[in-house]
Amino acid sequence: MDDKGYTLLEAMFQLVVFVLISHLFVLVILWFAEMKSTVLSDEQTKWELFVSDLNHALQDVSTFSVRADYKRMTFQTANTLHHIDCYSNIIREQVNGGHVPMLIGLNRCQFNYTENMLTVAVEMASGVQKERSFYVPIIEK
Repeated sequence: MDDKGYTLLEAMFQLVVFVLISHLFVLVILWFAEMKSTVLSDEQTKWELFVSDLNHALQDVSTFSVRADYKRMTFQTANTLHHIDCYSNIIREQVNGGHVPMLIGLNRCQFNYTENMLTVAVEMASGVQKERSFYVPIIEK
């Protein structure tokens, strides 16, 4: 600003700076809303942890079967017999007589096994449907 007052050039410069900052602010708000709905989803986190646990459990399998109603799978690893089944609104693992919840808050779930491929399909309590396929390597000894 000079002694003669506020110039048109100064006003245009301040307007450009304001527009740039407001666009940046809008982009940050939109990005945060997107991240909140995808990255921080509680159901997504539970699902990915379940997938990781199941993938780890399916290592070194010697026998594998799925019950006719597609609600229970049974497999043998080393000296342990594992049962993973859909029970009420959870997927739980039964090992040595104990129960370990693997995924909770489900409306329905189903296991399908064909040609060494296991497909797990679930419907979460919110209505979101998830499905993942796993390769089950059968180790014959």
